[in-house]
Amino acid sequence: MAEVGCKYTRDIKILPSMVDRNEKLRLVDALDSFEDTATLHAENFDIGPAGMDARNYFWVITKIRIHADRLPKIMEPLKLNTWIQAPDRASCERDFSFTSDGEQLIYGRSIWAIISRDTMRLVHMDEIYPKLEFNVAPPDDRPFVRINKNFDEAETIGEYTVRSVDIDLGGHFNNVNYVRAMLGCFSIEEIEKMDIKEMELNFIHQTFEGETLIFKSRPHVGTDGAGSDGAGSGGSGRSGIEVAAINSEGKPVFMALVL
Repeated sequence: MAEVGCKYTRDIKILPSMVDRNEKLRLVDALDSFEDTATLHAENFDIGPAGMDARNYFWVITKIRIHADRLPKIMEPLKLNTWIQAPDRASCERDFSFTSDGEQLIYGRSIWAIISRDTMRLVHMDEIYPKLEFNVAPPDDRPFVRINKNFDEAETIGEYTVRSVDIDLGGHFNNVNYVRAMLGCFSIEEIEKMDIKEMELNFIHQTFEGETLIFKSRPHVGTDGAGSDGAGSGGSGRSGIEVAAINSEGKPVFMALVL
């Protein structure tokens, strides 16, 4: 096997299963591609599915931001890049980009942690993370938005019952399926009017087959650089919405900022 460093790149083509009615890549399919590419990279360090199963560990993604400058079109050939940053004690960052002839079309920044199935506690990164030179690009220093978890007064936009087809290898509701369920609360016309360029996704608690989630939405008021609870939003300059998936206990299990 050729030596693989902190960056991994593969060729990808935007296939018909990945596009919307306008023949452009759906952001949820970009997220699926991110996850697949991260797995291919991790396999080189024995921290992909087989390596983690052998240790009785599993990866969890806690946050991800995806930003699109341009959505690629059907059958467009691209490079999908992923690279990892130096970890801290309990989490690590993995970045992604779709590029065409060196031009970045889509960028993703994600935060991950490792959980032990034996203890259900965090595993220290120094136990498993590869020892590499982390020299691809500096971390994105734009902070993630801190969304207020109180959605009591927010508008209910839909509900979703988790089905067997939504469950992933971790035995819970797949992270990208939260996004599919969220976007499914809106019509095609509403989605196109929203003209989504960026999403920040926060995965808070696990959800399992048979559970019903209530999706609630409210306007995002942090377009001047302040998040909904006064935290920094990075100054996107775009109006948007905040969405939460609420479980039967009334707690948010997933929250998103959609711009």
